[in-house]
Amino acid sequence: MASIDDLDIRPLWEGFGVEVLGVDLATADAATQDEVVEVFHRHGAMVIRDQSLTPEQQLTFTRRFGEPETNPGAQFTIPGLQEVYIISNKVVDGKVIGNWEAGQGWHTDASYRERPTMCTMLYALEVPPEGSDTLLSDLCAAYNALTEDEKAAYDGLQIQHSFRALREMQGRKSAYGEEDLDDVVHPMIRTHPADGRKALWVSTGTVKGVIGMPNPEGLDLIERLVAFATEPRFVHAHKWRVGDLLIWDNRCTLHRGTKFDLDKYVRHVHRTWVKGDRPV
Repeated sequence: MASIDDLDIRPLWEGFGVEVLGVDLATADAATQDEVVEVFHRHGAMVIRDQSLTPEQQLTFTRRFGEPETNPGAQFTIPGLQEVYIISNKVVDGKVIGNWEAGQGWHTDASYRERPTMCTMLYALEVPPEGSDTLLSDLCAAYNALTEDEKAAYDGLQIQHSFRALREMQGRKSAYGEEDLDDVVHPMIRTHPADGRKALWVSTGTVKGVIGMPNPEGLDLIERLVAFATEPRFVHAHKWRVGDLLIWDNRCTLHRGTKFDLDKYVRHVHRTWVKGDRPV
């Protein structure tokens, strides 16, 4: 049975995240996979390179983290596997086979749900030679960089998240059948269940304001805190290679994609999500 000490890991970036070396997830036993999961919960993000995974194998590994989320946008899922979502600008038989727009703007996945997505897993099948980086912001480091007065001021504040607000901002109706989701309220300072570390849990897109604070004051505060949390000192840029499996913890990170030349290059990745708990 593997132990954490047996895993070959190294820091991903300045104390944030880890890269796991020498593990083939297609053949690794359940005990090794579970040790990988345990390491993940304490580091915010993880990359495992040089993988060769079928959608079924990716989903099997995803289940080691918890219950996979289904994707209501079934037109962009693997046939028979609604939990495996296709993010791609690849054209097959005259049709784009995935959602190439996914991942724009700083956000944390499904913060508009009562139980936001716990972790997101992206597996790269085709990547552009330039552009299309995934940026990850370490919200625990951002929290730790606040002054004691700021920590005291933000502790106890709550943010109103809205799926309807997200779609209004995007100027379209839901493609996912979630128009009727009620707004939810989550804490601005979130505590991680693995070890109690705190994160400045702010986001964009889904946010309508701060409970008990009038707008624009509430939205202005969120805007300032997102700008703070995404300063270069808190952000890691993942440079993609084919075979990369990148996993990030939505409980303590923000993320966004970067642009690439859609006319010259293809980006084709498979995404899986794991259901999370209600933030505290």
